[in-house]
Amino acid sequence: MYDGLVSRKELIDTVNLLISKGDGPFSVAELDLDNFGFINNVHGKELGDDIIKKLTSILKMNTADNDLICRQGDQFTILLISKSAERGFMDMEEIRRYLSDNTFSFQGKDKTEDVYITFSCGIASYPRDAKNSVELLRIADSAMFRGKKLGKNKVCLSEAESMALKSSYFTKTQLDRLAALSKTNEKTEAFLLREALDDLFKKYSQ
Repeated sequence: MYDGLVSRKELIDTVNLLISKGDGPFSVAELDLDNFGFINNVHGKELGDDIIKKLTSILKMNTADNDLICRQGDQFTILLISKSAERGFMDMEEIRRYLSDNTFSFQGKDKTEDVYITFSCGIASYPRDAKNSVELLRIADSAMFRGKKLGKNKVCLSEAESMALKSSYFTKTQLDRLAALSKTNEKTEAFLLREALDDLFKKYSQ
């Protein structure tokens, strides 16, 4: 078990507890690395393990402290507490986009390899999509497989629907600096912007 991860039983027990208390909304994300078998075959299992560790670190850095993450092989299940399907989608999409915008260097069999990491992810939310843990996880898993069928490297909600996300406009220099800061700290650009906004709100609410 990697540090900071929980077992699938612990995650499901927590889901059942939240449901028994009617403590929603919350969401579950099923996430599967794309082409992981190919990566293992080409670059070796040790590098594959390093990719798992890197993704684990990035997920932990970009989810809330009370969210739960479990891993089985190259698949992760994430319990996003107090987050609607739309908010869960946004969080996972930010992480997906961060990975898509960067390559990561790992030590391969004979040399350092630059590897492109992508995942497919499905989101389901209580109480909107299901009223019990079995159905909730099944719906999230189905949404993840729909992402695979659509070409991989996608985050899908439980229903085929599109989302219009708000956009902000910054200078090129600001965007370049933000991208560099994101890469260095292994946090998504949106996560860093939210931190900055929180500091701004604190400053002007005093």
